[in-house]
Amino acid sequence: MTIELDIIRFIQGMRSGFVDAVMQAITQLGDQFAFIAVALVIYWFVNKKSAFKLVFVFIFSSIVNEGLKALIQRPRPFKEDPALGVGEETHGYSFPSGHAQNTAVISTVLYQEYGKANKWLKWVLLAAMILVPFTRVYLGQHYPSDVIIGLVLGISVAFLIGRVVELMKDREHIYGLLVLIPLVLGVLAIQIFTAPHYDDVKTMFVAAGGLTGFMLGYVLDKFKIMYDEKPQGIKILWRALVGLAGVLILYVGLSAIFDLIAEDNVYLDFIRYAAIGFFGSAGSMFIFKKLKV
Repeated sequence: MTIELDIIRFIQGMRSGFVDAVMQAITQLGDQFAFIAVALVIYWFVNKKSAFKLVFVFIFSSIVNEGLKALIQRPRPFKEDPALGVGEETHGYSFPSGHAQNTAVISTVLYQEYGKANKWLKWVLLAAMILVPFTRVYLGQHYPSDVIIGLVLGISVAFLIGRVVELMKDREHIYGLLVLIPLVLGVLAIQIFTAPHYDDVKTMFVAAGGLTGFMLGYVLDKFKIMYDEKPQGIKILWRALVGLAGVLILYVGLSAIFDLIAEDNVYLDFIRYAAIGFFGSAGSMFIFKKLKV
């Protein structure tokens, strides 16, 4: 660990106000909000099954990541040396890096789905898998081993669970719903029987809630709404604006309401992200259909 701390100090030798700002901006590409944006763009504009695959893989990856963090409980570098912390401190444990794992999952799935048809895409994804993990080390939020293992886990989960999704063929909605039962029960069991700290399980509840809402909405969209028109011209802009407005209204509105009820409540986090997931799949498509965008 001492060697890894020295590596972080060496990397931070390039520190400046400008570099700090750039690193803090790039690191957001590995955040859950970046994933939500990518998933919605694919679902709304490209291919719903590809979005399903990305969401399915991402959720499993998040569970693996949070499970390992809870098991290993490695403190973050800035906990060992406060001078290493740059910018806002990340809550929870350090190993493995969620940002690195998230980036690896998104990059691997996107390359599988679109890399062969778009040769330039692999370079963009490769750059993301290098830059995002590097920022986590630079910012003192993770050790080098955290991001390396995070990348390995992300790629591995993406290949394994991605293959499982492919084997589902046109019955992906059935398997998706079946997964919800043990997933939600498992997350609830962890909360009830271990009484963990909020920061240690928040991501699990967010992931489980998002998957629940998305899966229920996916089924409703597939069999009831059935709107698969790809927008052209100005309709692309209108769809993006309407969809983004819906997500923001739900997120901001529910956050404000739930904060009045209770702060740092995993059950309310579950409901909030379930609502966003449901809107992202079914609610948005219903509105797009009505507005003909």
